[in-house]
Amino acid sequence: MGLPQPAARPAAAPAFLATVADEVTREAARQAAATLGWSQGRVREGGALAARQLLSESPASLPTVLLVDVSDSDEPLAAMEALAEVCDPATRVVALGQTNDVGLYRALLRMGVSDYLVKPVSAELLVEALRRAERAGAEPAPAAARAARLVAVIGARGGVGTTSLAVSAAFGLARDHGQRAVLLDLDLQFGAAALSLDLETGRGLREMLTNPERIDSLLISSAMTPAAERLRILGAEESLDEDVEIGPAGLEALTAALAEDCDVLVADLPRRMDGLARAAIARASQVVLVTDLSLAGLRDAQRLARTVRALAPAAELVLVANRVGGVAGEAPQAEFARALGAGFDVAVPADAKAAQAAAEQARPLIEAAAKSAAGPELAKLVARLAGEAAPAASPTPAAEPLTWLKSLLGR
Repeated sequence: MGLPQPAARPAAAPAFLATVADEVTREAARQAAATLGWSQGRVREGGALAARQLLSESPASLPTVLLVDVSDSDEPLAAMEALAEVCDPATRVVALGQTNDVGLYRALLRMGVSDYLVKPVSAELLVEALRRAERAGAEPAPAAARAARLVAVIGARGGVGTTSLAVSAAFGLARDHGQRAVLLDLDLQFGAAALSLDLETGRGLREMLTNPERIDSLLISSAMTPAAERLRILGAEESLDEDVEIGPAGLEALTAALAEDCDVLVADLPRRMDGLARAAIARASQVVLVTDLSLAGLRDAQRLARTVRALAPAAELVLVANRVGGVAGEAPQAEFARALGAGFDVAVPADAKAAQAAAEQARPLIEAAAKSAAGPELAKLVARLAGEAAPAASPTPAAEPLTWLKSLLGR
């Protein structure tokens, strides 16, 4: 796990140890060990505490690969830290749990755990995870990779122009700031980033997210769609006949691989707050929250802002009011910002003519609206994402109920 107290590994050491709380998963672990040919593998009842006891009792018989269940621990990170005290740094650890928690997953990876799987798990899934862990242990540690910035763009509700702003942001970063950008459309079934530019999505995004061990430069290249100079799009158009559930591991691996040939990733997130969206927010250095000035927009912007701050407390939250003046009954911008508790960094005015031109000509809105009132605000957003504009000052919260909210809620 990359932690202190290294110990020499004897040649006859057992290759595999598993401590698992439930019998169903223990049987899956036995089948996986047999498939991998680990005849000396041991599968025991328990979790991180049991693993710690076994390793403490047999310091001369440390495993090559350790499968440990943390589902019985109230404090899984503390349990894994205690286990690390007796674990050989060369041992590859795969953790099991019942919680699909991005924060837990990332914390375990930072500790040196190879993978975290959410139960129930099949023998086949265990085989793949354990094989990856074994291979990683046999390979020399790579040099630290440069991380590409990830900008996550999410809408408070449908129809607020999230994809249009994500496309414009990626295009502007590439064209105006010389950054190698990838627009990552994470709505795998309904994503429209490529479609808005009259481009076809490549094939392979879902494969890379679900099977991160298959990610390589050839697969990435074949899945990419060139959109402009220094800008590529990575998206999908998956069938509606099946559920598409993606865990955080694939996104971590994909963003790491893309960083080799990219300066910034702009992720257009789906409206639903699924595991993939949460993983992207947790990974992001900047989160763009897009809303209109409706009452529903206010409610959902407040909820999303709380979620973003919980998932990514260190990320910069960029608030964007979009299509301002284009919706009947919208709130005054200042009152909306006061109710939200934060000032808007960017307020893009509604421009039906520019939006129509962008759609008809399959161009980014920032290009079609260059000479309109929306143009400067879109450029301001791009400059902010490029780190060239200061954050807006948050307004002082209102001491009295807002007249707009009073009138709406009193109807």
